[in-house]
Amino acid sequence: MTATVTPLRRTDERSIQEQFEDFHRENPQVYATLVRLAREWRVHRGRRAKIGIGALWERARWELNLHTQGSAFKLNNNLRSRYSRLISAQEPDLADLFETRQLRAA
Repeated sequence: MTATVTPLRRTDERSIQEQFEDFHRENPQVYATLVRLAREWRVHRGRRAKIGIGALWERARWELNLHTQGSAFKLNNNLRSRYSRLISAQEPDLADLFETRQLRAA
């Protein structure tokens, strides 16, 4: 017997960037928490220490159990790269914390 795989349907027609902008506007505590966690990392690991946004994201999700608005998921993984870029752009002391790849989709 062969299992039938049903493709996931995209329920949100907005681009990832649009989803990010809406989520970020509605949930400023996510950015603040990620920045705080990133700075804690730097204090404990040193100025040159790098970390993946995924590690911070999972810590925020699991440990802090953030209350968020506007998404079926508390912290949607699709938005992680946007947060790493925003933190790098807006926080000079964290500008080199993340390694990023070129964006594939807007």
